[in-house]
Amino acid sequence: MLFNFNALDHPFYMREALNEATQALMAGECPIGAVIVHKGEIIGRGRAQHKNTHNRLAHAALNALLSVANRLYEFDRGDAVIYTTVEPCEMCLGAIVMSDAVNHIVYALPDRWINTTPMLAMPHVQRHIYNYLGGVLEKESADLWEQYSPRELRLIREGKFPE
Repeated sequence: MLFNFNALDHPFYMREALNEATQALMAGECPIGAVIVHKGEIIGRGRAQHKNTHNRLAHAALNALLSVANRLYEFDRGDAVIYTTVEPCEMCLGAIVMSDAVNHIVYALPDRWINTTPMLAMPHVQRHIYNYLGGVLEKESADLWEQYSPRELRLIREGKFPE
């Protein structure tokens, strides 16, 4: 079966990522969640776990990738998608690119503070990321951030610290 990114039910999978983000919020973490979808099946999940693990690298997207790390070589290139509730940071985007298996990124809330958009122009990134789609259920992700920290939500949305 030929992979068709546009035929995927992006809101359905983003709701699953939002469920992960909600669990992170309930655990006292920043509300970021991620799922990895391969051929229509959710095969990996992750959520932010910085505080509870005392690990600044415990980002949702990275945790989702690590949850399927032993299966990445099985994937046909171009068949896997990561859904994340906030646009990936540099570390997570780099890990997605270097996985060489997850070639499509869908996110809810654009992150103007981290602003990884310039990285998308890098030739190496362009060879690995086929689709980069934002704004899917953005309001739902922002609502979780509003509960967690209105100040940090403004930072993400505006790209600068609020006055």
